[in-house]
Amino acid sequence: MNHIHADRKRPIRKTELVKAAAFLLILVMLFQFFTIMYDRPISERLIDMRNQPENSLDAVAIGSSSVYRFYNPMEGWEKYGLTSYAYGIAGAVGENMIFSVKEVLKKQKPEVLILDGRGFMGSRTDLGLTTNFYRYLKNYPNQLFRWKIINHFNKLKGTHFSSDQLPFYLTLILNHENYWTIFRKASWKKAILGPEKVVEKNEYQNMGYAMAKAILPIDVIPYDPDIRQPMDETGEKALREVLEYCQDIGQKAIIVIAPFQYTKEDTADLNTMEDIAKEYGVPFLNACKDQEKIGLDWETDFYNKSHTNLLGATKYTNYILDFLMENYEFTDHRGDSDYANWEEEDKEYQKLRKVYVSALNKQLKEIGRTHLMH
Repeated sequence: MNHIHADRKRPIRKTELVKAAAFLLILVMLFQFFTIMYDRPISERLIDMRNQPENSLDAVAIGSSSVYRFYNPMEGWEKYGLTSYAYGIAGAVGENMIFSVKEVLKKQKPEVLILDGRGFMGSRTDLGLTTNFYRYLKNYPNQLFRWKIINHFNKLKGTHFSSDQLPFYLTLILNHENYWTIFRKASWKKAILGPEKVVEKNEYQNMGYAMAKAILPIDVIPYDPDIRQPMDETGEKALREVLEYCQDIGQKAIIVIAPFQYTKEDTADLNTMEDIAKEYGVPFLNACKDQEKIGLDWETDFYNKSHTNLLGATKYTNYILDFLMENYEFTDHRGDSDYANWEEEDKEYQKLRKVYVSALNKQLKEIGRTHLMH
C-alpha cells in the first residue's frame, strides 16, 4: 500500500505566480495613487520653471524662500531684457541643492546659476531636517527618486536608514491623517491626471518671485567680517558637492546670501562659507555684509526677520543685477518675438506691483517716512 505524505510540497503553478504578481502590482499602484492624493501640491515654481521654453533663461536663482522672497526677475527684464527665474522651494536645504541644479539644467543652459547659500548654514538633524525635508520631497512623486534624495542626505551625514525616516521614504505614512483629502475633487483630479497637471497659480507670483507688502522693523547687530567657525560638516559637504559639480560641467555660478536677522554665529558661518567659495573661484555676494552698499533699511525693508517685502527685494535684486551685468554678457531680449511671454508677464506684474507699492507707501507715511517707493 502506497503512503501519501501529507507534508509533500505542491509545485507553484504559473497562474498563481501571475495572480500574485498582479496583486502586488495593484497594491503598488494603489499606494502610489493615494500617496499623490494625500501629498501636498507640487511647488508651482518647479512646474512653472519646467514649462519655460527650452534654453530661454539667462540666469536661474536656486534655493528656498530666501530666493523667491528676495530675487525679482521682472526687475532684470525691465532694465536689461534679462530672462531669469526665482526657483525657490519652501524649506529647501543645501543637501537638496544638487537635485535642484540638475533639475534646472535638464532644459536650461543659463549663463550663470545664482545659488542661495543660506540653505547650507546651521546644524542638521538625524531625522532628515523633518518638515523642511518633506516640503522638498513632495515635489517628486516618484518613490524611487524620493529614496535617492533621502539616501543622499544620509550619505552626506554619514548615517544609515532608521525607522524614524520611514515616513519620509513612504510619505503616505506621514500624511495618513490627511484622510479628509479623499473628499476633495481636486485631490482625485491630481491623483488621476498627475500632480503636475493640477497647479493653481498664485496671483502674486511672477517668474517665481512672490511679493510681500507688509512692513516689520527688525534689529540687527553690526556685521563682523573677521570671525569664523567651522560649518556643520554635512552643510559643508553639500556646498562643496554643488560647487564641484558646477566646476566639472563648466557651469558658471555665484553664491548669494540674502539679508536676514543674523546672529554672531551666523556671521562666523557666512565668513567661512566665503572662504570656501574662494577656494573654488566662485563669487560670493553677502547682502548682510554689504547692507550699506545695498542701502538696506532694517526698519522698512522686511516683513519678517528672514524675508524682505517688495521694497527690500527691489534693493537686493538690483544688488545682484549690478554684479551680473558687470561680470557677464547677456543679450537684451526686449522686443524679441521669441520672448513675447515675458512681455505678457510684465503687464501682469506691473498691475500687481502698483497695488503693492500703494500698500507699502501707505505704511511708510504712517511711520513718518518721506521717501516713498515709485
